[in-house]
Amino acid sequence: MASSALLADSVYVSCAWGVTTLGGAKGVGESTTSAVVISLVGIFVADFALSYCFFQGAGDQLKNCI
Repeated sequence: MASSALLADSVYVSCAWGVTTLGGAKGVGESTTSAVVISLVGIFVADFALSYCFFQGAGDQLKNCI
């Protein structure tokens, strides 16, 4: 469920970024790069937040397993 929401958000951001593109081929390249960076940062932030919520307090147990 969460992964499909992240995917939908990434697609939405990328589409919104692409609709506002100006400047020909150079503008398309810059918009594509920006959309990918924004999507990846959003995914990393969401991954960190979910990992923190799921594994909060489990750090000592994980250290002992290694």
